[in-house]
Order: sequence, then structure tokens, then C-alpha cells
Amino acid sequence: MTFDAQEQLPSGAQPYELYLFQGTGIFFALTNADEAITYLGNTYQPTTITRSEMEQSNEVVSGQMKVFLPDTHPLAALLLPYLPTSPIAITVYGSHYGDTQTVVLFTGTVASARYTDQCELTCNSSQYLLQRKIPRQLYQSPCGHIFGDNGCGIDLAAHTYSGTVATIDSTGTVLTVTGFASLPDSLTGGFLRFGNFVRMIVSNSGSSVTLLSPITGLQVGSAVLGTAGCQLTFAACQAYKNSFNFLGFDLIPEINPFDGSASVG
Repeated sequence: MTFDAQEQLPSGAQPYELYLFQGTGIFFALTNADEAITYLGNTYQPTTITRSEMEQSNEVVSGQMKVFLPDTHPLAALLLPYLPTSPIAITVYGSHYGDTQTVVLFTGTVASARYTDQCELTCNSSQYLLQRKIPRQLYQSPCGHIFGDNGCGIDLAAHTYSGTVATIDSTGTVLTVTGFASLPDSLTGGFLRFGNFVRMIVSNSGSSVTLLSPITGLQVGSAVLGTAGCQLTFAACQAYKNSFNFLGFDLIPEINPFDGSASVG
């Protein structure tokens, strides 16, 4: 019997749901069923997990859903400080005991986590992405590319350097990293990677780097990777020997030749 037919039975239907969370280094397969269920090669472990109804409207939150699980669950503990750098995808499946059909009820990503007497995950559906504005090219001095994207063409792997944390200040944001003392590139505007955690490097001087925010678990002796940044100027592009991909307007006149007003670059 199909899933819809089971749902319309006046009585006797025994539904259950499967919750699959996947991200970089993150994998949780959970179910609200009383016993473990294997589906598509994954074994879903019984957990106290529920969800809200999905909102369907013309608003940007259409399809948004909330998932509730115990605050002591390993997934909840993982999200306690902040969401991981890499998105966590969620897929919710629905089926019934004795049913041969399993359907997808929801696909999206975890947007936030809130803690009361339980963990409340706000999940945005794929439709939520429609609210994003499509970027357009601006008449501006800085390059319009993101350093290392397809338009930029720089291979970030060739400008990524390994090091070991030697010191960490009390804020957890200023580090001294052995191996970063004499790099050919500046790490300012780049990022530091520790395992699955990534933080922007707001300044770099020799072996000292300042992060935008601290990284949980980072300690003296930790191995890290530092990726160079770009100031998005024509001079910076020339330094990377990549000026033919520069997407800014570095020769914008400071004075508007038509009315004498100051130009905005």
C-alpha cells in the first residue's frame, strides 16, 4: 500500500520518520521509531525526536521546519557553541510499519539551534534559497571575484601552508603559529583551518595571526592550515600574477569629469 493510502486509513496506520543529518565530518541517522531501522544502507537509531508541521506560504520562510531533540544528544552538544562552518543537510523520510514505500517529507539545511529544556533546530527548506539576491557586477575599484573562485582562477591549494600552534592568547583569537614566519603570501583576509573548523584571519604579521573568533578545541600543539587572502586590489592581483582576471575598475577617476563632484570608488 502506498504512503498516501496508509495516511488516509481511518485507523491502524503506524507511521514513523527517519531523520538524516549530514555535513563535513558529521553524520547522524535518527528515527522516532521504537527500534533501529535500516534504509538505503543507513541504520537509523531510535531517539526522542519530533518536528513541527512545515509552513507553506508565499513568504521566504515557506517550508521552514523545527526539529526537537534532547539537549543531551550528541548532535545537540555538537551545535551548542555555534553551528559548524560547513552546512548540515537534513533529510526527513516518512513511512509506516509494514509499508513498502518510504517518501521524502523534507530536505533542507540546519539554520540555527536554540536551547531550552531541549534542543530546537530551525531547518530551512531548499525553497528558502530563493530569497537570495543574484549578485551583479558593480562599477567599483575592488575586484568583484571571490579569491579562489572560478572567475578568479587562483588555486588556493598552492597558497595554503601548514603550521603548528605555538601560543594562544587569553581571547583565543591571537595565535603564534610555527611555520608561518616567512610565508610568500600574506594570510590577512584568508582563513585558518583546524579540522572541520574554519575562521577568517583578520590580520597576519610574521608567525602571528589574529582570527575573527576563537576555535573550540584549538590548543598549543594543534596542527593547522593557513590559506592566503587577497586585498582585491589590482596591485594584489599583480602580486599573484593574475591581473588578467582582475574584475575591478582600478582607474576610476577621483573627480567626476562631468560635474566636478567626487566619485565613489
